[in-house]
Amino acid sequence: MFVKLIPILILFSNVLFPCAVCYGNPEAPMTHGMNMGVLTLMGFIGFILCTILFSIISISIRTKNINNLEEQV
Repeated sequence: MFVKLIPILILFSNVLFPCAVCYGNPEAPMTHGMNMGVLTLMGFIGFILCTILFSIISISIRTKNINNLEEQV
């Protein structure tokens, strides 16, 4: 099944992976809106990943502090 899918992907790769230039005028409002939409989504994803990273680091620091307090007692 996958072998039959490869030629189709090769034939339609220009349709599946278009860039902003392929849509026409790079200065058009539609292209600008699409680029801003991509940047907005990247901002949301970056914020979520930074929040998860901060949570992991803070839990790690708290765990180390608790372990140090238990060793002192």
